[in-house]
Amino acid sequence: MPASLKIALVHDDFCQLGGAESLFAEIAQIFPSAPVYTSLVDWDKLPESVSRDRIKTSFIQKIPFGAKFHKLLLPFYPFVFESFNLDDFDLVISSTTRFAKSAITKPQTVHICYVNNIPRFLWDIEVQTNYLPQFLISILKPYFSWLKRWDSAASSRVDFYIANSKNVEKRINDSYGVPSQIIYPSADLDFYTIAKVHNWELKSKSYFLVVTRLVRWKKIDLAIDALAKSNNPLIIVGDGPDESRLRHVAKGNSKVQLIGRVTRKRLKELYQNAKALIVTQEEDFGISIVEAQACGIPVIAYGEGGQKEIIIENKTGLFFEIQSAQSLKDAIEYFSRLKWSKAACRKNALRFSRENFVFNLKAFVQKHAAKTLGV
Repeated sequence: MPASLKIALVHDDFCQLGGAESLFAEIAQIFPSAPVYTSLVDWDKLPESVSRDRIKTSFIQKIPFGAKFHKLLLPFYPFVFESFNLDDFDLVISSTTRFAKSAITKPQTVHICYVNNIPRFLWDIEVQTNYLPQFLISILKPYFSWLKRWDSAASSRVDFYIANSKNVEKRINDSYGVPSQIIYPSADLDFYTIAKVHNWELKSKSYFLVVTRLVRWKKIDLAIDALAKSNNPLIIVGDGPDESRLRHVAKGNSKVQLIGRVTRKRLKELYQNAKALIVTQEEDFGISIVEAQACGIPVIAYGEGGQKEIIIENKTGLFFEIQSAQSLKDAIEYFSRLKWSKAACRKNALRFSRENFVFNLKAFVQKHAAKTLGV
C-alpha cells in the first residue's frame, strides 16, 4: 500500500473480549497508523495491542455506564456510525457483527467490511429472544422491524465484503443479497501448542472443557446436563450475562466448575490437558476450536455453523446433530471409544495461521484498493 493512502478502521465496540476483538486487533496491527473509530469502549476490554491513542469514540461514550449497559443503547446505533466524518480517508476497513458497516464514506472512498456475523438478533428470531427480555422485545417490535430494514439498506454502503466463514458468507448473501470472499480468522499458533510436559494435576481430572461467552443462546446448559448424565467432569471458562443462571443449573453437581475468565497462560493449560473441547452452539467461525486443535485436543461440537469448516470428523473431532443433552451424551460416549491423534489436531489447526490471514487480507485489500483507487 502507498504510504500516502489514508486508511481508517471501524469496529462495532469494545465492550467485551471475544473472537471479534481478537480479529480486529490483528487487522489493527496490519494497518498500525490507521485511526480506529468505534461506538463505545470499556477501556479494560480494549486489546492490549491496540493503542488508546488510536481510538475515536462516538457521542454515546459520554453516557454514564454506557459500556456496561451497551445493549440498552441499541436505539442509538443507527446514528452512531453515521456520525463519524470519514471524508479524509481513501480506504475504510470495518469489522463487524452488528452495525460498523453502516459508516458513511465519500463515493470515491473504498469501504471494505470484514463480517464476523450479521446482527443475528435482527435476522434470527431465536437469537433475538435470547438477546433481550421478552417484554422489551414486545415494546421494541416496531423499532426492530424498522432497524432490520435500515440494516439492509445500510449494507449497500460497503463496496466489498469479506466473510469469516462459509457459514457467514451464506448469511450475508441471504440477508443482503451481496457476494463476499472468505478469509478465515487466525489463532495464535505459536502460543497455543501441544504440551511438552503435562500439568498432571489438571490431566488427572480427566475433564471436558467449554470455552465461550456465557449467554443463553449458546445453550451451555446442554453440556452441564450431558456431562452430569455421563458422570464426567466439566470445566467452563468464560463470563457473561447467563452466568448466574448456569451456576444455578450446575448447583449440586461437584463435577462442574464455572471458573470465569482466565489468563491466556491458564487457558492454554486447560486446553492442553482436557479430554476434549465441547461446543454446544452454532458458531459463526469458532476461534476456540482452532486454539484447542492447536493444543492437540479434539472437539465435540454441535453439527451446524462454522465448526463444520474447522473440524475433520472422526479425525480431529465429532459432531452431534441434535441440540440436546442426550445427543451430546451419545457423542461423548462414542468419542471415548475412539483414539485421537494430537498431531492430526495440530496439523489441522495450522490452516488458520496468522501468516495466512495477513497474506490473504493484504492481497484482498491491495486488489480492490488498487482496482478502485488506481494505486
